[in-house]
Amino acid sequence: MIKVAHVCTSSYSHKILVDKLALLKQKGYEIHLVSSEEGYNEALMQNYDFKLHFIPMNRQIHVFDDMVSIFRMTQLFRKEKYQIVHTHTAKAGIIGRMAGRLAGVPVVVHTSHGLPFYEGQSKLKYYTYRFLEKIGAWFCDAIASQNREDMKKIEQYAPRQRVYYEGNGVDLSKLDDRNNHISCEQLTALKNRLGIPNDQKVILVGARFEPVKDHFFLLEGIKRVKEQHRSDFVCLLAGDGPLREQIQQQIKDDHLSDVVKIIGFQTDIYPYIKMADLIVLTSEKEGVPRIIMEAMAFSKPVVATNVLGTRELVVDGETGVLVEYKNVEQLASSIHMMLSDERKRRQFGNNGRRRIEESFTEEIVVERIVSMYQQLWQVKKTGASI
Repeated sequence: MIKVAHVCTSSYSHKILVDKLALLKQKGYEIHLVSSEEGYNEALMQNYDFKLHFIPMNRQIHVFDDMVSIFRMTQLFRKEKYQIVHTHTAKAGIIGRMAGRLAGVPVVVHTSHGLPFYEGQSKLKYYTYRFLEKIGAWFCDAIASQNREDMKKIEQYAPRQRVYYEGNGVDLSKLDDRNNHISCEQLTALKNRLGIPNDQKVILVGARFEPVKDHFFLLEGIKRVKEQHRSDFVCLLAGDGPLREQIQQQIKDDHLSDVVKIIGFQTDIYPYIKMADLIVLTSEKEGVPRIIMEAMAFSKPVVATNVLGTRELVVDGETGVLVEYKNVEQLASSIHMMLSDERKRRQFGNNGRRRIEESFTEEIVVERIVSMYQQLWQVKKTGASI
């Protein structure tokens, strides 16, 4: 049995990995999960049989902390004798790949869930993050990408590395089971608890409160919709993060408290998805956004920014509407149109469900990962090239 360590910066990322890892375990791999303890959800992890290892990792660049993390991770890798180390997220990607090489792990792989450098950043940030990713590439055998557009950039900064398309997906059977167990009575009770009248449309935004998700752009759009004399909707912001207080203040300053509610981080987002009439995401960039995949699996229509990652998932005019980033008028008119057209919401929702079934399931992704592991393991055993 091949022993694999999956490494991510914090335990917040467990949620996006566990279903894939469970399927990999069914394929015969022994799976360990390595991360910091930040964001650990015991209730979630009780449903999975993985061996967990907690190693502190500073999200920011901090030379001393990073060296300590690399040292401790190297010790862990040597002790556990992994055949494959598979890293995720930017910081864990650097630390985990270096530790993997120092520990002599045969195969080291990194998955990019969205490159940390992108157009629109300051030049300093852009080239710093690009340089760090280039360094990280020296310490691994292959890089996998969750979206096809990033593959071209990876091939530019890591021309000697094997680059794979991993994609992203959801566990449809699990989501369908969860959907079927959310009753109308539960949704009514949830609306009552939130003070949402039955005749109000519900917009759901599921995103961490951080700059790249750009809730301020969202609020500009919502303000414009409200100015069109619409008060028949409420926008729920699910999430948490460093910008929460500023976002709350902006809601007050823009007099949007009657139509925008912060509901915080939700351990179970699915009742909110089922309750929603429309899902909105206004990010500056994405990997392949899980909130949109899950919403489409629930047959929900989407309005989102036409940015890297999101446009790979949302087909404009078919499963939702793509708007240009920072185009407030376009965002507002798209939200207004979708709130007004029940037939289009239903049509886009059904199309989205079909797109998930055909291209974005965990089973499809895991088959790609297994194929990648097999190729890389064969190369290590034989010294052949792919």
